[in-house]
Amino acid sequence: MKKVLKIISTISIILFGILWISSKFDFLTEYNSSDIRTFFVLIYLFTSLKYFQMEVKDKKTEIQELKLKLEKTKRKI
Repeated sequence: MKKVLKIISTISIILFGILWISSKFDFLTEYNSSDIRTFFVLIYLFTSLKYFQMEVKDKKTEIQELKLKLEKTKRKI
């Protein structure tokens, strides 16, 4: 799931960049509007937020596991 979110966010920001550059050169004007560019930015922001939330959750879980392992080794000593 995290990989899919990362891919979607990368694709959306790339498409935004392509549309923004094409608007500067009056290229692909029939597909280019500020609404579509805004939509791609919103997709990027939402998917990036979800990705980083999942990343933080995974890191917290890993930290808890390492703390438990550390306490077990302290007890053995």
